[in-house]
Amino acid sequence: MATELEIRGHLDLMRSLPLPLARLERSLGTVQWPGQHMRLNFPGGMELSPDQRTDLESRLQALQRLMNGEYLPAGECTKARLSLLTRLLMGFPSAGNQSDLATDARLGFYLEAISDVAPWAIDAAIKRWVRGDVENANVDFAPSPGALRRLCETETEPFKQQMRQVERLLSAVSIDRAMDPKPMETALRSIK
Repeated sequence: MATELEIRGHLDLMRSLPLPLARLERSLGTVQWPGQHMRLNFPGGMELSPDQRTDLESRLQALQRLMNGEYLPAGECTKARLSLLTRLLMGFPSAGNQSDLATDARLGFYLEAISDVAPWAIDAAIKRWVRGDVENANVDFAPSPGALRRLCETETEPFKQQMRQVERLLSAVSIDRAMDPKPMETALRSIK
């Protein structure tokens, strides 16, 4: 199983697109033909080399594994989420005595809220909450399931942004192809 230091190191390496590719992504133009999807195009005379395309496809796959927790063996992702939530809820107990049924329901709400979030993002969000590094929130109590999810989304946003950049690069065509009015198949998908 990947250690926390290995995961942190991988996160640091994957946090942003290499500068030359980031510049290229920002330089993409658009062409819109009536009744067709908008086309992204490279500046005149530029295109991705086959090696660059392969590297970007590999990077996109690595980012997807990072975002959905596939870097952990099967079943470990769910265990890690449960462990993190248990630690959070034990550290911020609820007011009064709760029945086992109420505790299970509370844990169920949290699990539902973060069922598709990678454990590293949950861990980072909990650490931010515990440190009080959250604006306009009463950090004397555990975050609500929705608040925890929003914190997790804040942690994952740089990686989602990079996935969108990579998708844009992979879907871009040469300026000559973009200016050709013949219909094209679009490969750009929406990354939320």
